[in-house]
Amino acid sequence: MVNYDTGFGDPEHINHHFAGLDMRQIVEAYFSVIDAKDVQIDSVWWCWLDGNYANYSSKILPVWEAPLFTKWWQKGIDPVKVFAEETQKRGLEAFFSYRLNGTDTAGIQPLSKPLLKKAHPEWLIHTWETNVNPGYWNFAFKEVRDYKLSILREVAENYNYDGIEIDFARTPINLPPGHQWENRIYLTEFMRAVRFMTLEVEKNRRRPFLLAARIPENIVGCHFDGNDVETWASEQLVDLFVLGNRSFEVDIAGFRRIVQGTAIKLYPCLDDHHATDGYEHPPIEVFRGVFANWWKEGADGIQTFNFTNMTGAGFASLGYPEASPSRLHLQAYQEMARPEDLKHKDKTFVVQRRGGGHGPPVVPDPNAWHTPRWMYFLTNMFAPLPATLANDGEADTLLAVYVADDVASDADRIKQIALRVLLSDPEAKSLPASERLEQVTMASHDYPGGKRPNIPPARGIENAIELRINNILLAQPVVEEGWLLFKAQPNQFAVGNNLVELRIIHRDPGTGSEIRIEMIEVMVKYR
Repeated sequence: MVNYDTGFGDPEHINHHFAGLDMRQIVEAYFSVIDAKDVQIDSVWWCWLDGNYANYSSKILPVWEAPLFTKWWQKGIDPVKVFAEETQKRGLEAFFSYRLNGTDTAGIQPLSKPLLKKAHPEWLIHTWETNVNPGYWNFAFKEVRDYKLSILREVAENYNYDGIEIDFARTPINLPPGHQWENRIYLTEFMRAVRFMTLEVEKNRRRPFLLAARIPENIVGCHFDGNDVETWASEQLVDLFVLGNRSFEVDIAGFRRIVQGTAIKLYPCLDDHHATDGYEHPPIEVFRGVFANWWKEGADGIQTFNFTNMTGAGFASLGYPEASPSRLHLQAYQEMARPEDLKHKDKTFVVQRRGGGHGPPVVPDPNAWHTPRWMYFLTNMFAPLPATLANDGEADTLLAVYVADDVASDADRIKQIALRVLLSDPEAKSLPASERLEQVTMASHDYPGGKRPNIPPARGIENAIELRINNILLAQPVVEEGWLLFKAQPNQFAVGNNLVELRIIHRDPGTGSEIRIEMIEVMVKYR
């Protein structure tokens, strides 16, 4: 399934690319990937703005009275209705994705009435973003919960969607920071009210109306943000949990335990814009590794977020240049939905990096990592990398990498399997470039310019590193484009988690203590 941000909340897009276009032309462009050959999308979750104003006819929310929307409405054209119908016409499921606590965009003008936040600042939580956002709704107030319920009821009753998603990722600050879990009952009361409403709509229209919630990728993260998912599951307040957003590592097994005995489905989600650190728009092999892991761990399906959902022709028809990752994302859509389609395809399995797309502050130095206090969602707080490389001659730096493929059983199909390691060494920063390894740039949503360079260690570091996989010592690595490449054998790997152990050897204890492990990847190439 795909969570599809329509972009109908960007004034520039509306004014310069959509104005005056026939709705059929817009539909053709927006559905160009969905209609592409061999694409395996079966559900489309349409996101219409950030939740505090509407680009559809609403009696509850302030309505964005852009000339284009006014022109459509005067002709009886409602894109929110059209997109649902076009999705269902293709035999696909259509959801309305609602950002529960989204931002307020200053460029959205004119509005039919003032934002409610201006009248009730006492209902808001103020954050580091107060310069761009007046604050986030505090769901400890009944008035806030009732207001949000009325918005969702209006959508459910006026549009023929198959379900609604409550998107807690945009933005997950729904209760006073530092006290979210103490106040969890308020979000649970809200979810009960939404569930009762959807069941009422379901009864009146005589067909199912599903309810989904996008929540953090593990249960302790849900607790951090005040989401009592155990109660939501036991009371069956949802039909689907969408797990995570930017994280490669999702606790599917943990969620499976709490939904046992229910019909609740689990869909891990991958965002390729607020991407896991180091992996925005990665090679297709990385996507394959992530998807293979999720299927192996028992996912019921997979959702994408912030993928490029138009083909080159679709972009051209709206006056855009083709987005650079569009072909990567199209290939992912053609491969990701069935585990058998991933079998014996080259993959890269990675160890997760920390980092958050929406949390304060933007941190240019990995060593400046701080524990987030405002929210857990989107931070990858538990990710082990970057990690300091062990240097006392005794202990190893211990990490785990999940490998879904049974490479030991498929040894005859394996062309190459190797681990590659990227290091940073601040102590080598003053050395001339000729005495250091090649610099590697990691794609990073959090780093200025979106690119985070490593600090290349001195040449010869490859002779001072020891790596074991599942306690099996590998031969010393070769240097390949700034990475250390350790060749391995298929029978050294298990299906599931594999222990990776690293340390510095041939170096005096106490020196080089700042060497960091930036990235670790297991690369599997098939014949």
